Amino acid sequence: MPDPSTSRYFKPDHVSAFRILAAITWDAPTDPTIYGMTDIDVSALGPWLERKRAETGQKLTYTHAVARAMAMVLRSYPGLNCMIRRGAIWQRRDVDVFLQVAVPSEKAGQVQGADLSGAIIRQADTKKIEDIGRELAEKAAKIRARQDPELAQIKSIIARIPPFIAKKVMRLLAWLNLDWGIDLRWTGMPDDPFGSLMVTSLGMHGIRYAYAPLFTNARSVGVVLVGGVYDAAVVRDGQIVIRPLLPLSLAADHRVIDGFQASILARECIKILENPELLDQEPQPAN
Repeated sequence: MPDPSTSRYFKPDHVSAFRILAAITWDAPTDPTIYGMTDIDVSALGPWLERKRAETGQKLTYTHAVARAMAMVLRSYPGLNCMIRRGAIWQRRDVDVFLQVAVPSEKAGQVQGADLSGAIIRQADTKKIEDIGRELAEKAAKIRARQDPELAQIKSIIARIPPFIAKKVMRLLAWLNLDWGIDLRWTGMPDDPFGSLMVTSLGMHGIRYAYAPLFTNARSVGVVLVGGVYDAAVVRDGQIVIRPLLPLSLAADHRVIDGFQASILARECIKILENPELLDQEPQPAN
């Protein structure tokens, strides 16, 4: 046994009851998630979206703009568009963005009856914001009508399996599809159903700040949560002015990107959203 007086580690004289309870309750941390949050000045983006709605007839929101901007950044920095397969980093060829869709309960007042699904926009970097808005609206309408075009069958199957088995089944399917590239659409599971990045919005519910967890059965680089726009006092050219701010939070997979790379993702997204004319750039065809 090492000499306690010379060891780099020693037991303190007193430990609180809570610290003892905590030490025996939780395992050592294994979660690779890193988090970040920022507020974006959307003084220009708000009017730009209004003009786009008038021009296209599409219901376009801040969430659509974030999805388009993130797709553009991943296109410009393909090294960020990666995933873990069989313990190694692989780069994706396409930029697919998954946007979450809330489905109200069929019975009023039953909060637990509400569902959460989503629609994936394939090759989102090759689409204009109005194309993303149109595609999401069409898919969301089917999802809310309980006609989920991609996830309905697998959800139905999982709902009939005991939870302790369903968890293993879902992880097995994800392992076969994402780690080994096996097409499992015959089971009702879409191919790579969650894509490069997930975007979800709570701003419509009046929530300003929040974080979303990484989904275990996905291989997305991260989850972006779009909060509610609010007015705040900011300093511009030495003057205090009121500006509309859009809160964004990111939960990223630290196995794929680190803080430096996450800062690039954030910096470039902010640049696009604060200069929305960049969103009008003609999308490039798929690689």
